[in-house]
Amino acid sequence: MIKRLTALEKIRVLLFGLLLCLASAEVFAQSASPFSLNESPLPAPTGFVNDFVGVLDAGTKQQLEARIKELKEKTNPQVELAVAIVGTTGERPIFDYSLAVARGWKIGSKEDDNPSALLFIAIEDRKYFTHVSKDLEDELPDGLVGQLQRQNLVPAFKQQNYAKGISDTIEAYISTIEAKQSGVAPAAEPTPQQRGRRSSGSSCNFMTCLIILFVLLII
Repeated sequence: MIKRLTALEKIRVLLFGLLLCLASAEVFAQSASPFSLNESPLPAPTGFVNDFVGVLDAGTKQQLEARIKELKEKTNPQVELAVAIVGTTGERPIFDYSLAVARGWKIGSKEDDNPSALLFIAIEDRKYFTHVSKDLEDELPDGLVGQLQRQNLVPAFKQQNYAKGISDTIEAYISTIEAKQSGVAPAAEPTPQQRGRRSSGSSCNFMTCLIILFVLLII
């Protein structure tokens, strides 16, 4: 025989069910909460170069640290570069993840009032991004940053030579900053179109010489 619930017992059951639903909703809300762009998902930096996956050998890391430190000490206002290397950003886009690191570390963030840049690399994701603060945009505009990454980072990374790619990219950033702050324009790499025009021009000059030589022989 099924026992009928009293009115008080029914109220208790309803309250328990309501509390259970509220608790479940709270857990779901926390798990679905957006990723904070103002707090770094990584620990505080221990230097200019922070390799969380161990792709850099000790010698390369030491050279990078020394080179970035040298740049900071010789510039006024001081320019600070930083490198962060992780395995993956998970389901978060690399832009959002690296932006949170830049803001949390106060390096390369548009909100910070200091000339700085953060080179962020996710090795397993095969992705990278450089955040440049507003006070360094004259020296490192977005278009130039992308060009330097394609010239230095991408070729080395395709060969899994991460140390070379990172070192060459940081050196390119530093050389560009030093050249622009000293008033000397850095030498630009010729584009494929420019190379093509040069090759075409050379071919035309060669053909012109052959025609002139042929005419002289006939005469």
